[in-house]
Amino acid sequence: MRRMLSVAMLTAGSVVILALVMFGRSHTVKAPAPQLPNPDQRTTAAPFRATTIAGDQVSLASFHGRPLVINFFAAWCDPCSREAPQFTQLERRYGKRISLISVAVRTSHRSALDAFVRDHGVSWPVIWDRGGSLTDSYRIVGQPITYVIDSQGRVVYRIFGQTTEHRIAGLLDQML
Repeated sequence: MRRMLSVAMLTAGSVVILALVMFGRSHTVKAPAPQLPNPDQRTTAAPFRATTIAGDQVSLASFHGRPLVINFFAAWCDPCSREAPQFTQLERRYGKRISLISVAVRTSHRSALDAFVRDHGVSWPVIWDRGGSLTDSYRIVGQPITYVIDSQGRVVYRIFGQTTEHRIAGLLDQML
């Protein structure tokens, strides 16, 4: 009798735990977009001048006039690969209303970078930061890290780790 009671309790407990796990996975709540800091509380983004892998010259000033999203990634980084489609969706959603640039950090071989760009359909400018100048200027300690910069060149938000199109769009919708 005692054994049957133990088995029944163990089974019931397992069912409850399984239900909690399944419910938690299928019912995630999307957090609202963070509030933007007031313009007078925003810091100026670090200026840069770089050459894209396509050979074009870009600078922070060249993106002045519309919001800029800068994504720092590494070609070998799994979270970077998982979030790459989110930036493609972002580009489709906003088109010319925003600027988007990706910066490859800690990527040793151009062939790995080219494969990443090709495999993820990256059509926006990509900088290969081999020397680490942008990595240092933007205090990149890991990847991915994404900066959202306003049309005046001021940092609005910095996202550490893998992000989503929904999260960035929440910020951009407030800016546009």
